[in-house]
Amino acid sequence: MKTDSKITEALYKRFKQIIDEYAPHYRSFLLAVSGGVDSITMLDLFKRLRSQSNDIRIGVATYNHKLRPEADKEVEFVRDICICENIPFYTDSGNVIEYARLNKLSTEEAARELRYSFLEATLKEHSYELIVTAHNANDLLETMILRFAKGTGPFGLAGLKVMTKNRFRPLLFFTRHEIEEYARIRNLRYAVDLSNFNENYERNFIRLSVVPLLRRINPRIEHAAISLAQSTWHLDNFVEKNLANVQKYLVGSRLIFKLDKDSFLQKEQIRRTALEFFGRPIDKEKIDRFSNSKSKSYKVSFWGNLGIEVSHGWVMMGDIKNYENYCYDFIITSEDGNVIIRPKDEIEVSGYFIKFEVSGIILSAGYNVTGFKIRNWIEGDRTYEGKKLKDIFNDKKVPTFLRRLVPLVVIDERVVYVPDIYKSRFLENIGLKIVSKGGINFES
Repeated sequence: MKTDSKITEALYKRFKQIIDEYAPHYRSFLLAVSGGVDSITMLDLFKRLRSQSNDIRIGVATYNHKLRPEADKEVEFVRDICICENIPFYTDSGNVIEYARLNKLSTEEAARELRYSFLEATLKEHSYELIVTAHNANDLLETMILRFAKGTGPFGLAGLKVMTKNRFRPLLFFTRHEIEEYARIRNLRYAVDLSNFNENYERNFIRLSVVPLLRRINPRIEHAAISLAQSTWHLDNFVEKNLANVQKYLVGSRLIFKLDKDSFLQKEQIRRTALEFFGRPIDKEKIDRFSNSKSKSYKVSFWGNLGIEVSHGWVMMGDIKNYENYCYDFIITSEDGNVIIRPKDEIEVSGYFIKFEVSGIILSAGYNVTGFKIRNWIEGDRTYEGKKLKDIFNDKKVPTFLRRLVPLVVIDERVVYVPDIYKSRFLENIGLKIVSKGGINFES
């Protein structure tokens, strides 16, 4: 039977191994500490880590949700610990109920958004590398059950990961029992949140009523959850690796990218990109509308005007209904025997950079160069030679959304140039060279 000291040393050793495996090159950690047993244990582990490594920097951040009468005292409790241990302490508070009402969120969702907004801002302001939270194996299990009950795919089922961008969860492989035992042996003082026993909250109901039933089937149910999560993480990493090299173009408030050829990866590509771009998940029904479409060009609305437009293997993500019109006029004049185009500067439109170079335009040669402008496509546009621009777009399989974004050079309401798509011979006749760079390489 292990002695108390061996129990705590074994847990610390495992904690140190997780740091070495998942965050070996990080040296500054912002710890999200509420005052409960999980976060206080995490703080104690990082204090021990700091005492053994001179280059480790830790800070503590506590967000006061103002939802319970004892919340203020818990903030002061954490503050006092930090003062005694010479640890930087940061705190803030907000009106969770009002925020939830204004943003149509549950109290739990609103609290989470406000808390992480505070943590992200503190991380940036004080130059920490990682936000560290005290999520444990029980939290992982509860998240998996909650998502399974509400409906989710294999990647959503895994719920939490040890490392997600700048968020680190080093206690994810430890059960709540192990954490509480560590705190007991180390004589750690911590606050008890009585709201954790209120089964009106979904997570509490799962923790107090659902998990005990599952434990009758498998007393080590938390470890089963970890095993399933790890399998899903491996699959998740495989998918991420396959989608990592996709070229993306940010055009104003829209994101444009090429679809993967594999149908399974396409669904994940849309789901993951939407979550990152819009900051919220899209439901299965919207994903199914995308994957079940047989058309080469179509739109799927996620929320009102926001969604995706798919065309010829490319995707535009953003506002799918309102495309802004633009028009830039240019003037050709002769000054001291030189032909000048004004404005002279390079112009940027939809990620394309366009510049004009004059090489002996003879204004008196009878060419009509009035109405010289850059604008977006209008249905019915024709080239200088008279061909419908729409036919050229169709021949070259130009995505439908790109047709509304790509800039056209127009002279006398006839199109003389479209970057990477069309150039009129008329430009050579009048000695006008158009140089363009950037933009979207939709033929790649």
